[in-house]
Amino acid sequence: MKLKALKLRNFRSYNKESEINIQDLNVLIGKNDVGKSSILEALDIFFNGKPDKNDLCIANDNCRIDITCIFDELPETIILDDSTPTSLKDEFLLNSNKDLEIRKSYSVSDKGAVSEEAVIVCEYPDNENLSDLLSMKRTPLKTMLNSLNVDTKGVNKTKNKEIRAAIRNHYYTNNISTKTTEIKIDGRLDNEDNRKKIWTSLKKYLPIYSLFFVDKPLNDQDSDIQDPMKEIIKEVLSTNEILPLLDQLKDAVQNASTTLADNTIKKLNELDPTLAETLQSNFPKEPTWNSIFKLTLEDERGIPLNKRGSGLRRLVLLSFFRAQVESRKTANAPNVIYALEEPETSQHPDFQLMIVNALKELSDTNNAQVLFTTHNSNLAKEIPKEALRYIYSEGNTIKVENGLNDDGTDNVEIIDKIIETLGALPDPKNKVKVLIFVEGENDINGLKNFSEIMALNDSSTMKLTNNEAIAFIPTGGSQLKYYIEKKYLDGLTQAQFHIYDSDVPGYVKSVEQLNNEGVETKKGFNTTKRELENYLHHEAIIEQYSSLGINISIDEITDEEDVPEKVAIAINQAMGKSEWEAFDPEKQKKKISKVKRQLNEGAVKRMTIERMIERNSFEEIKMWLNTIKALV
Repeated sequence: MKLKALKLRNFRSYNKESEINIQDLNVLIGKNDVGKSSILEALDIFFNGKPDKNDLCIANDNCRIDITCIFDELPETIILDDSTPTSLKDEFLLNSNKDLEIRKSYSVSDKGAVSEEAVIVCEYPDNENLSDLLSMKRTPLKTMLNSLNVDTKGVNKTKNKEIRAAIRNHYYTNNISTKTTEIKIDGRLDNEDNRKKIWTSLKKYLPIYSLFFVDKPLNDQDSDIQDPMKEIIKEVLSTNEILPLLDQLKDAVQNASTTLADNTIKKLNELDPTLAETLQSNFPKEPTWNSIFKLTLEDERGIPLNKRGSGLRRLVLLSFFRAQVESRKTANAPNVIYALEEPETSQHPDFQLMIVNALKELSDTNNAQVLFTTHNSNLAKEIPKEALRYIYSEGNTIKVENGLNDDGTDNVEIIDKIIETLGALPDPKNKVKVLIFVEGENDINGLKNFSEIMALNDSSTMKLTNNEAIAFIPTGGSQLKYYIEKKYLDGLTQAQFHIYDSDVPGYVKSVEQLNNEGVETKKGFNTTKRELENYLHHEAIIEQYSSLGINISIDEITDEEDVPEKVAIAINQAMGKSEWEAFDPEKQKKKISKVKRQLNEGAVKRMTIERMIERNSFEEIKMWLNTIKALV
């Protein structure tokens, strides 16, 4: 389950509802005090806490704060109110976009007291007879089913899911008509209300949210060195290996305690039967396991790290994220959202870049999402444009815009505002002699890595990594720094080398027109294979995913097939997910995009000269590199 969007209303500066699109990597940029930190803290309230009276927007139109989280990539089956798997779809708990939408509302009284309730916004059956269906436990469900005098043959009355389905089918013989409905799941619900149990179960599927304030005041219990240790405990307690053990312990404690409590009531009954009738044992809250376990780091003298220098503490935080990249290379890692406030604070420039690269890698691992704020132009340059979120005030409304438009094109107006806000200037390019035009960032990584392999075989081969004589210009979406450089270099006269895939007719035509100009300092090529990923050997791909704990099975690569899609389908099969065709095109596109990055950043490094020769890619790539060298 992943966070898809956040909606804020009446929270601090967000007086009118603002929606923030959330992807795997999200970088929040804007002027001071515009509302960047409020996004991170609103999420912390939703997942971990409660607001106080001062969080209510002073320009509010009522006394209620609304924080809404929308989730996609939902589990196919889910345990809600008994041990029988069901699904959010079958229980009509999805919104019109087939996502899970949960809104938490916090009412603030005149005296400053804050009360909370939570609802699921969903497309629910439009029939008043079904309005209380989810609030019923098994006994009232069976009573309602029996009162309808329907044929219950084949209905297992020990499973709430089947009873609810039978009741719905009684009122709808064909398609079930629905309407947008709010199903209350928390806040002043009776203990006998089944929705309390549904909410308790549902919370187990929500992501863990971990917020780090890198530059906050330090004390023994609350510091930026203590936080990573707390998050380690939270994540370990959420693993598939530990969760069943905790449930066993919880059941054992509750059963033993209930027995003793019931015996107490039994003895009370002997003294006063009237009073005993009004009492029953109950566990109003789930145990908070992470408050029981403590983890700290100390040196050999027993001095905790929060008593050491701030630089060392922040290096530990950096190391935590780098370690997370390694530990999350498995399919069973719990869903986690990491949020940071200005991670570059008090860091050496080298470490600033390291932490941003670690966060980018972390966002690309299984079940992880990353949000952070920054004012640092050098860090922002390293961020893909689709991850950029620009926050600004327009009138009395806070707006959040994306770096890319919905159709994937550059949101030029917003990107230019980001550059202006950050003061991001292009790097000096006096040394650049050749501009290498490619389709996107994945092609850049692929070409750089292929050049490294070729140089190991022949020292005269031109390496494209850290080469000041060349500058890459992606024609498609990529990092902000390439956008800046392209604008800076558009009017210059460096030699040009263009290499594009052969699967797009427009690119084939562009290369043909370029070469027809007959200019010696402009060279254009289309790949003879479908795209750069087709130059890989299938064994290199298998090895790369094996290193991530995913054992895929693919046969030899051909020149014409869609390799990223082929690998994405193989990963899907290896991880036991839904059939590939069951995913909507947008979700397929996301999965393929991740594969392309993994292939060009990882699988290429596992190529060898022998594998390149076997794939008939050695001579062609050598020719590209020699052409670039000649232009330089």
